[in-house]
Amino acid sequence: MFEWVTDVKRQENRLMKVLMHLSCKVGVIAALIGQAYCAPSATAQTSRPRYVPVELTCVDEKAIGYATFQSHNQKVVANKLGLFMTHLRSRNKAYTAQTWRLLRSANGGKSFVTLYEATHATNPPVLETDARNNIYLVRPDFKDGHAYLYRFLAVKDFRDPLITRIPHGAAGKYAMTIDLPRRQLYFFSHNNRLAIVGLDGRIRSSARLLRPGTNAILQYPLLNLDRDGSLHTAWTTQKKGVYLYWDIHHMLSPDGGKTWRHLDGKPLTAPVIADHNGPAMRVSRDDEFDAHTWLSSFIVKAGKVHFMYLAQTKSPRQHYVRYDGATGRREINQQPRFGGKTLEIHSLDGFFASRPGRADTPLYCIGKDKDGHLVCLVSHDGGGSWHDHARSKRSFNAYSIGGCRHVTDDGYIIGSFTDQKGSTLTTQRSSKVYFFRIRTSAGNKARRHKDPSADADKTRR
Repeated sequence: MFEWVTDVKRQENRLMKVLMHLSCKVGVIAALIGQAYCAPSATAQTSRPRYVPVELTCVDEKAIGYATFQSHNQKVVANKLGLFMTHLRSRNKAYTAQTWRLLRSANGGKSFVTLYEATHATNPPVLETDARNNIYLVRPDFKDGHAYLYRFLAVKDFRDPLITRIPHGAAGKYAMTIDLPRRQLYFFSHNNRLAIVGLDGRIRSSARLLRPGTNAILQYPLLNLDRDGSLHTAWTTQKKGVYLYWDIHHMLSPDGGKTWRHLDGKPLTAPVIADHNGPAMRVSRDDEFDAHTWLSSFIVKAGKVHFMYLAQTKSPRQHYVRYDGATGRREINQQPRFGGKTLEIHSLDGFFASRPGRADTPLYCIGKDKDGHLVCLVSHDGGGSWHDHARSKRSFNAYSIGGCRHVTDDGYIIGSFTDQKGSTLTTQRSSKVYFFRIRTSAGNKARRHKDPSADADKTRR
């Protein structure tokens, strides 16, 4: 009996040793598995932020340095029949014979063909399109003092454009926007004149909208039509007799250019004095008159008016400014840094883009960073906060980064710029022209925050 009990105890001891041994093995394996899953890898530690890519297409390898002059107007549009853009190829010494092109892409911007080419005393033409896929192009003529509307009709496959002269419309800087409900175009040039032209090519009106101020004159006009049909204009002035961009202003017309007023409803009588001595709302600040302040772009969306400009003060200020469209109250002035978590815009030029007619969609802002990369920021709360969206892999000596104010139906931001090489003061064609597009349907998904600026004016530093 004693021997049997002893044997049983020996078997129990052997079993316990085996179990203890197995337990140790399992512990080691579990520890290794835990390290594999929990310890950060070298790749994770050195990973960089992921941005939506910027898709690039070189459309002209031999162009002048001012080929896409400038971001204050629209030279790229999209419709159901493709993408369209304009640029200058060449110039003469006197700047009275510039070769310009209208291009079209039928494959999402991967390649372009030339629809039309001509040589005139002009800057790059501006573009608009309508629901019938027609293309409206306007260019000035510095020789005869007029501007010209070209209507490229889709039913004619964009051949043999119909041309209308816009009397006294010529100037070096100009902007255009389309008013589909009223079936008319607005063309505003820096000779102070606003022309209204029907989509049938008939001139409906042409009159002086602004007049010189005591200190400065109109230099760069911009236009934007909101979803309620109000026509907004903003502009940069230049100090008289001096190369100095003086200040930035805004006003609007609720009735298609017939009458003008402040955002808060206070009436204005045209022609309005262009500089700070006049009654129009000033966007630039009191302490910025001695530095260049140049309005890159503005857009009206969901009852708010958004502005982007660079003040070239001793310590440069990149401004994003938002006003309430009903009260005229400045709600946001984000400066001197305008950016997201890792991306920031530091650029004289650039533009806003959003989906037309949709108040609840994101707002995008495109420019370049200090290293010359194209960057795109996105706001999901109407400008209350901004987040990283896209960045080009390459850097450029990018000039005149401009684009379409509307995101395309298939969800892309589209634009163009000149990669400047050599001197811009000569006729040499050593620069390149690029088309680009940025996907909006993917990328960094920022949390949608409640706009913290709704109840207070704030300056972010």
